[in-house]
This record gives sequence, structure tokens and C-alpha cells, in this order.
Amino acid sequence: MEPETLLTVFRIVAGTAVIAFFGAWAVRRGTYLVKLTKAAAPNPSRNIGVAARANLKNTLINILGNRKLLKWSLVGVAHFWVMWAFFVLQTTLLDAAGELYIGPQFQLPFLNAIAIGGVTAYDVLGFFQDSLAVLSLTGILIFASIRFSQDPKAKGRSSRFAGSNLNQGWWVLAAEVLVVWTLWVAHGIRWAEGYAPTEAAFMAGLFANAFTGMDTLTLEWIAAGNLVVHMAIVGGFLVFTLHSKHLHILTIPFQELTRDPNKDKALGGLYTELIDMEAMDEDTVLGVGKIEQFTFDRFLDFQTCTECGRCQSQCPAWNTGKPLSPKMLIQDLRDHMFAKGPFLLGEIDEAEAGDVITIPLVGDAPGEAAVIDYDVLWSCTSCGACVEECPVDIQHVDTIMDMRRYKAMMESSFPQEAGVMLRNVENAGDPWGVGQSKREEWTSKLDFDIPVLQPGQDEGGQYEYIFWTGCAGAVDDRSKKITQSTAQLLHDAGVSFAILGKNETCTGDPARRLGMEYLFQMLAAQNVELLKSVGAEKTKIVAWCPHCFNTLKNEYPDFDGNFEVVHHSEVLAKLVDEGRLVATNQLDKKITYHDPCFLGRHNEVYSDPRKVVNAVPGLKPTEMGRCKSNGFCCGAGGARMWMEENIGKRVNMERVDEALGTDPELISTACPFCTTMLSDGIAQKVQQGSLQEGQVEVLDISEVLSRGRMLPLASQGVAGAGSTAAPMGEDASEPAGQA
Repeated sequence: MEPETLLTVFRIVAGTAVIAFFGAWAVRRGTYLVKLTKAAAPNPSRNIGVAARANLKNTLINILGNRKLLKWSLVGVAHFWVMWAFFVLQTTLLDAAGELYIGPQFQLPFLNAIAIGGVTAYDVLGFFQDSLAVLSLTGILIFASIRFSQDPKAKGRSSRFAGSNLNQGWWVLAAEVLVVWTLWVAHGIRWAEGYAPTEAAFMAGLFANAFTGMDTLTLEWIAAGNLVVHMAIVGGFLVFTLHSKHLHILTIPFQELTRDPNKDKALGGLYTELIDMEAMDEDTVLGVGKIEQFTFDRFLDFQTCTECGRCQSQCPAWNTGKPLSPKMLIQDLRDHMFAKGPFLLGEIDEAEAGDVITIPLVGDAPGEAAVIDYDVLWSCTSCGACVEECPVDIQHVDTIMDMRRYKAMMESSFPQEAGVMLRNVENAGDPWGVGQSKREEWTSKLDFDIPVLQPGQDEGGQYEYIFWTGCAGAVDDRSKKITQSTAQLLHDAGVSFAILGKNETCTGDPARRLGMEYLFQMLAAQNVELLKSVGAEKTKIVAWCPHCFNTLKNEYPDFDGNFEVVHHSEVLAKLVDEGRLVATNQLDKKITYHDPCFLGRHNEVYSDPRKVVNAVPGLKPTEMGRCKSNGFCCGAGGARMWMEENIGKRVNMERVDEALGTDPELISTACPFCTTMLSDGIAQKVQQGSLQEGQVEVLDISEVLSRGRMLPLASQGVAGAGSTAAPMGEDASEPAGQA
């Protein structure tokens, strides 16, 4: 056989064998993953046929634009380079296939025929191929440097890679380098042989120098061998991707395209599956107690996790020494899904499956053998930091709540101390058990009357707002002062508003976050009926508790409660802008603002609370290091307000330490839970002797604005701009809301 013929046979046979081998392996694995995903429970709200068109824009922005990753500046830019190099370099596979079956003289058709000003389409393609390949290697060097600097062996829990599969990450980087290197070798040989389709591929020109002077047959053998190796690396990388955390590059388009089109972000309201008690039977399961009871989109979440650890680095539980890592929770569920997969698909029976089908998904006590440890599940504050930071939009919070629902409703397994809260919500209509009969007592300290709407009278449309006071605002002594301050400000600004008074009851948020979904849905239906009966659809609802705000705005629509809901910070900011609330009292104090999770991350209200605080003259605002979308939780969300915190550092103390780092005299916030947790932290600091009594106060933004509107003692009797009376009907010498 002639040497040239032997070379051609080798190139075609070896190349085809590589393609067939890795192609068959990839198809087999891909088919298995599709079948496994279909073995999960259906989710009608995430149907690709319905959602894809609505989600297309966000999908393109999230994936092609790297929207979330670019928030991390350097690493985001590096990923952007590597990702776009991956896209553009796919065109080289066409080059490789042509060279494999036709020879080194192959060129992509028509590209040299398309030219503008002497620059061909091949020139543009070649330049971008090599430019992005160089940038991708630069990105890989950045990734490697970050991995070295974040090595868990040196940094322990503080490394966002703690608990990640580090070897897989290094294999990914190595494979990407080899793909680019063998590509440049192939292009360099074609250049040396005189078959370069464009001289704009500058790296090909550099590599060609290494092959200049070699005889043609030797070059072609080197080219054939390199081509087969290149395709083997690409094929092996594909198979590796299908078996590793790098799978996200294939699953994320489906995950993004099937998102609920009514949710433009993965925060806000929780996923709702309506409970019909009359339709329940002995086979009905509430929540998720087995891996296969998760919906298919959760299976996509598990497969899409990149183990980057951004969620972990921001999680308040993990940052205060608790066992919950959102990343490792998803990894554990993913590993269990794959372990149980053969049984779910009928490939093995119960005897062969063994412990994988008997181990509980969540333990009933700390340390009990389970896929997810008891303390992991109940450490979550549902702050949403994990979801906010996740570059692939995994919904960790909904996954945790699915498992909590099963434990709470099917097994009555949850922290015992939270049971008191549940009984109070069910029997008294508030977590403290005070009762609805006392929900109007906070109005007694006001020097004006507030209309109380009655069920069935449909009078809500007569008022600009219905003021939803919330449980804390109506029955908690500290929070009632904030309710009074807010009501006084609305009254001073000439806003017409009414309340529900004794008819108002808990929105159900604490019960829902604990997992008692049925109690929440019962309260939701009751409240929606009440609000409709008073005409709430004809006006706006203003709530000052972010948890009530989030529930009314984002979760009640699932129960036909479509109301226009605003937070008191939005209303107060609007009144400040309109000049209806003007602060004239100079407060020469340093102040920092704490973003409530359910107001900030969950609903993206960041500027309005700051606008209210900044309206007060003399205040010197300073931001904490973790603020706005990167804010740190107070520790009360996820029903944690009613659970003991015995592991690690208390979350509220971590936040208080950060706040005190700005050397403030005032800490402002806009949530009753945050006010309580931060106040408790300050009180503990006083008790420990690190602060003096009264050195630092925690105030709601409405109280800060009220203080700014009060007249100094020397000016009492002279009306200030927009203010004719001391807030809450109290003596002007005592600032509104002062504890």
C-alpha cells in the first residue's frame, strides 16, 4: 500500500473509530439522563412548550450574557472568555471533520468568497478563533489561580470550594487546554503545508514555525495523528461532561427555558402545589420524602450544579458555623438521585438497590443516617442569598421547603419549639398567641382615628391604601411603635387609609416557611376572601413587614388574590419625593441601613428605604460591606425566629458585628424581624460590656424619618415644614418610636 494511501486509511479509520466510540458512549449517557429526568414528578408550571417563548429573552441574557457571573468581576470575565471561546471554536469541529474525510486541503465552503474591503469571512473567523482561544487560556490561568488561592486545605470552611469535587475542576481545565493546544497544532501544520485558509489566524502562523522545513509526508502523518488525538480529547471531554459537574453546559438551556414565565427571577414567592383535602387518599404525599417526588426541574437543578460554591460563600448558616451548605445539599441530592437512578428506571430490583432505597431523605434527629441531615434542613433562613448568587439559577430555597413540607405535614418532624408558633397561628391568628381581639390596641396612642374596614362592606376603594399592619405590627410591643410611627407619617402627609383591625389575621408566612403548607393555604384562602370582600382590588395594600409584603404580593396570586401591594418604604419614599413629608430636624448621627432579605433580595427594593433615611438632614449614612443584593441575613427568616440557634455563632450577632464595624449611632432597617434580631444583638453587646447602654439604637426607617420631622425643643410651638404635631400624639421631647 502506498504511503499516502496508508495515511488516508489511518486518518479515516482511526478518526471514525474515535467518533463512533465516544459518540455512542455520549448518546448512551445522554439517553440515560433524559430518562432519569423524566422519572421525576411532573411540574405543569414548567412546561417547555408553554414557557420557552416567554423565557427566551432571559435565557439568552443569563447564558450568553453571563449576567450573574459578571457580578463577580474577574472570575466573571474569565468565564465569559472561556464560554465564548467554546462557542466559536465549535466551528473548528467542521474543519476537523473535513480534514478527516477529505484531507488537509479542506476549507469551509463559501467563506473565502464573502469579502468586504479585501477582508474575507474566513479572515474574521480565523482571527476570532485564535483571539478567543488566547483569551480562554488566560481565563483558565485565572481559574487555576483562584483554585490555588481558595484551596480548602489551607482555607477550610472559608473556601467556597470546600466540599466541591476539586479533581473534576482540574480535569475540566486540563481538557480545555488540550483542546486548544491540539487545535493550534492542527492549524499550524496546515499553515506549514500551505493549506491555511486565512493568515488572520495568528496563532496558527506561530505554530507553523515549529513545522517549517519538514517533508510533506511527515507533516501529514503528524497532522493525522494530532487530528485523531484532538477528536479523542473532544470526544472524551464530551463524555466526561456528561458524567461530571460540567454537565451544566448541556442542561442549563433546558433549565432556563422551562422556568415559570410568571417568575422573572427565582426568588419572591415559593412554588405552590394546591392541597385539596377532599381529594386526598392514603397514597397522597405532601411535600417531598423521596428523591423521585421532586419535580423534573429539581432534577435539572441537581444536574446543573457546577459546585462553584458561590451560594456557600454567601449563606448565613454556613458563614456562622452551621452544617448547611446550599451547594453540598444540592450535591448530596444529586448523588442520591444518580445512585437511585437504576432502580427508578427499573434496571435493578430492590435487593440489588439495597440501602439506597431505604435511607430516609431527611433525618428525624441530628446525626441520624440520611441523605440530608436534620440540622442541615432546619438551618435555612430562606434568605435567598444562595439563589441570588447561583450563576445557573438553582432554586435551593424551594428544594429545602419541599423537604420541610414532607417532614412537617407527613411526619410532624420539626424543631419542637416551633410547634408553639404553629398552634398560635392556627388558634389565635398570630405567632405570639395574643389573639385578634387586641389587634387594634396600637391605635389608642394616636391622636386621630383610623377607619376599620368590615368584611362584606366593600369600602376599600374609598381609600388610597389599606394598611396591612401584620402580626408583629399589631401585637408585638416593639413593633407596634413602628406601626404607630408609619400611621402617623401617612396621616401627616394627608394619605387616606384604613385598616382591617380585628379582622386581620396572619398571612401564614411563618407556617409556610416551616413547611406547614396546609395551614398556610388555609390562611391564604381566608385572607384573600376577606380582602376581596372589603374591596382591596380597588385600591392598594401597604404592608410594613416584608414577610407580609412578599406573601401578599407574590404568593397570594396563586390563590386568586391579585392585589396591588407596596411596602411602606416605597410609600414613604414617594411622599418624600412629592414634598408631602419633609424632615427639618438636624440629626447629626452616623447611620447604617440593614437590607431585610424579603424586601431586598426577594423583591429588589433597595433604593426606597435609603431614600427615606437620606431625607433626614444631618445623618451620615455608611453602607456595610455586605449590602443590597449581597446583604447578610438577620437570622429570623425561614421560621428561624421561632427556633433555637445552638450551633455555631448566632446569625444576628454576625450581622451586628458587621454593622458595628461602620461605627454607627443608629442602625436602621425596615422589617419587624430584623428590628428584633438586631436589637437583641445590640442588647447582648451591652450585656457583654462592649457597648454602653443607648450607644447604638436600632430604628425602623419610619422612626428615623419621624425623628427628622420633629421640632427641636427650642423650636416647639413653631410648625415645621409639613409637620404640625409630634408623632403618635406623644410629647415632642420623646422621639417617635423611642424604646
